[in-house]
Amino acid sequence: MTIEVYNAVGGAAFFQGQLQEWRAAGAQVEFHEAVSESAYRARRGPAGRLVLRWRMYAGYGWQCWSEARRTVPPAWIRVVATNPFFAPALVARAARGRVPTINLLYDLYPEALVQTGRIGPDSWIAGRCAAISRFALRECAATVFLGDRLRAHAEAAHGRARRAVVIPVGADGAPFQTFEPGRLAPREPLRIIYSGQLGRMHDTSTLLAAWRGESILPSDATWVFQASGSGYAQLRQQAGARANVEWGGALPAAEWQKAMKRAHVALVTVASGAERVVMPSKVYSALVAGQAVLAICPRNSDLADLVRQHDCGWVVEPGDVAGLRQVLARFRTNPGELWAKRCQAFAAGHRFYDVRPVAAQWMELIRDLAEPGRTARKTVTYHEAIV
Repeated sequence: MTIEVYNAVGGAAFFQGQLQEWRAAGAQVEFHEAVSESAYRARRGPAGRLVLRWRMYAGYGWQCWSEARRTVPPAWIRVVATNPFFAPALVARAARGRVPTINLLYDLYPEALVQTGRIGPDSWIAGRCAAISRFALRECAATVFLGDRLRAHAEAAHGRARRAVVIPVGADGAPFQTFEPGRLAPREPLRIIYSGQLGRMHDTSTLLAAWRGESILPSDATWVFQASGSGYAQLRQQAGARANVEWGGALPAAEWQKAMKRAHVALVTVASGAERVVMPSKVYSALVAGQAVLAICPRNSDLADLVRQHDCGWVVEPGDVAGLRQVLARFRTNPGELWAKRCQAFAAGHRFYDVRPVAAQWMELIRDLAEPGRTARKTVTYHEAIV
């Protein structure tokens, strides 16, 4: 069996551990990218950014079409991430049903563009994006959604997928497997971390309002940001200088692991309206690292469902400043609650969201599609496995 993986930015679609698990299961894996992740994150001027966009959209679109048109042997599967969003539809159209295509739906369009204010919901561009999303759901052999609510919205808006499966992004838990959470010592500094992209899909106004005019709670906590994105730049500018906030950028793998092991609470945010579009993958890294999750997000979201299901943190609605401050105050007044939620996060992360159980779900789906005559049990979503 050969699995072709398509994603414009190399390494961003799947953790390397997941690809290794696929290979360990006997599959050959080929990766098609426009740029490497290191090249994507490198600093560049206006001309460089223009070239990058050309390579990731027009250039990569032609690459996807050319690769998908070639003749391949049987037992060949293509997994195509929505980066760019039209790639799954393009590959499925080029393959003409000869090779099963799995639509890995990271971001839903036009909803993502509407949410960030780049286009209007009734614009011509929105209509074209919606047509592409409908085609991908209808023509791809399967669509993998990142959450049940994301699936429900996508199918209600654009039609049912030919085959719909919910599989979480997951995280590589190996670096944290023996690092079980311990109780916070009475004078041990509490560390709250935000790690990853902070853009227009994420809520920052609730946090700023909770900080504004009063001391940050808990007073002895350190807020650590290892982030990038337009929302991050805006947050830094509006927050100003604060003694107990550390502003930093993306870290190399080894330094990132150290930062994650030092943190006790993970801040994860989703803006109102964006719950129809995204499920933050950073939450899975937080779980395997044994961090309780402070989720600022709509209560009717996949992120909120996960936190409640595993009792691994707290959910605060965007705009609920008083609720956020109450949660923050409990970190010190009820340290047993914090420790319990960290332990539950660690257990859920390694049982359900580690790269190994996630890869097993992928391999079952892939084998079903690659071997149509195979007598296989039903693909189990992670929610069914938990129940």
